[in-house]
Amino acid sequence: MVRDNSAGIYRICKAYLYNKSHVDDLYQEILLQIWKSLDSYKGAAKISTWIYRIAVNTAITYNAQHKKTRFNELPERAEIADEPQTAAKEKESQLTQLTNAINQLEEHDRIIISLVLEDLSYKEIAEITGSNTNNIGVRIARIKTKLLKLMENQNYA
Repeated sequence: MVRDNSAGIYRICKAYLYNKSHVDDLYQEILLQIWKSLDSYKGAAKISTWIYRIAVNTAITYNAQHKKTRFNELPERAEIADEPQTAAKEKESQLTQLTNAINQLEEHDRIIISLVLEDLSYKEIAEITGSNTNNIGVRIARIKTKLLKLMENQNYA
């Protein structure tokens, strides 16, 4: 179960935290919360949806407990193999811009867009965030618009 969802949990940790040095700590905290909550899993939702909900809730709690140490960092260098150097640098630049723009979003919007990037359905995102499916569709459209504006502003800065 953990192995099947570990990459998604790590991506949520990286997308959610301002302080990237806390990713491993948050990941371990999420695993602990999953372990503690195993008895409460009723099977009403997919196991991955249940795990993402725990990951999001744990990330919210973790950030609240570590507010004093939060700061923006540039993302770690993306590893891109077998591409010409200029194309790799362009992709890295775009990834950096996107990550910086996501970090400027409000907390709830960062969670939603990180779940979108995990290729979850609107229904799954709604279950994880406690919203309804229609509301999630509207929120995602608004978040994408905000991200485009933030990325355009980065290009002009």
